[in-house]
Parts: sequence; structure tokens; C-alpha cells
Amino acid sequence: MSLRELLRINACEHLAIYILATLANFLLSVPQYLAVNTALELAINPKGSTAGLITQYGSSTGLFLDFLRSGLIFQGVMAVLVIGLIGSASLKRSWKWQYALTGMLVSIYLAYHLGGKFLNALGWIGVLDTSGVNVSGVYGDLFWFGLGTTICYLLAILVLRKSYGKIANRQTREGESRNYRDT
Repeated sequence: MSLRELLRINACEHLAIYILATLANFLLSVPQYLAVNTALELAINPKGSTAGLITQYGSSTGLFLDFLRSGLIFQGVMAVLVIGLIGSASLKRSWKWQYALTGMLVSIYLAYHLGGKFLNALGWIGVLDTSGVNVSGVYGDLFWFGLGTTICYLLAILVLRKSYGKIANRQTREGESRNYRDT
């Protein structure tokens, strides 16, 4: 199947996977940002690259730049994975296992990244709790945004499966029409 035909058939699905992954990442970034911002207001200093950006640019700008940087890195990795997904489907032979393997990479990376982000937000909430801050609102935010993230992740997996099915149906029809012409 040519790349042009593949994009005509599955462009919406591949774009939906990318958009759902972006939305899931954003939904978990909100409670994480709120928790870190609250910690900064209490003069609890973060570690790592976030601390460097905050020292260089100030608390609000540094925190925003840190979240922007991590978001752009996530977007770049997801773009490469989705393009790899498209490329694996455009192969003539053995596309099924390569598409399935690339789809697994997409889902594993997304789950790993979102799980890490969730645990990071929980860690910041724990820091706030030990500092005597009432964290019930932050926990509530994390719960609801985490629920939205889970829904986006599951929808992305379902769209991946739908995409595979559409390509498989198209390949089967092409094979049948090719066999019909040969006889």
C-alpha cells in the first residue's frame, strides 16, 4: 500500500492517537503544575533541572519553562512514534507484525510517561502534606484529571486497534482483487 493511500485511509486515526496522547499529557500536567507551584509558594525548592530554571528565570517563569520543555519533548517523541507507525504500515511485506510492534511501542511509551507523571504529582502532594498543607483539593484535582487521562489513554488504544483493522481490511481487499485479476 502506498504512503498516499495509507494517509487517505488512516490519517484521521493517526492524528487522533497523537491528539489523545497530547490531551492525556496535558491533563496530568495540570495537577502536577498546581502541586509544584504550591510547593514553590511555601519555599520548598525542587531538585534537578527545574531548580536550575527557577534559579535562572524566577519561580513562575522557570516552572512554566520546565513544563513547556518537558511537554515539547513528549510531543517530539510521540510525533516520531506516530510517524513510525505510519511508516510501518506502508511496508509491502511483514507490515502486520511491524505495525503491531510499533503500536505496542506507542502504547508502552505513553503508559510509561503518564505513569511517571502521575507518580511525580503524587510525590509533590506528599511533600505538601508533610509540610502541613491541606492537600485534599490537590488530591481531588489529581483524581479528576487522572480519570480524564485514563480515558484518553484507553481511547488512544482503541483508535490504534481501529487503525490496524482498517489497514488489515484494505490489505485483504487488495490481495483478493490482485488474485482475481491474476485468474
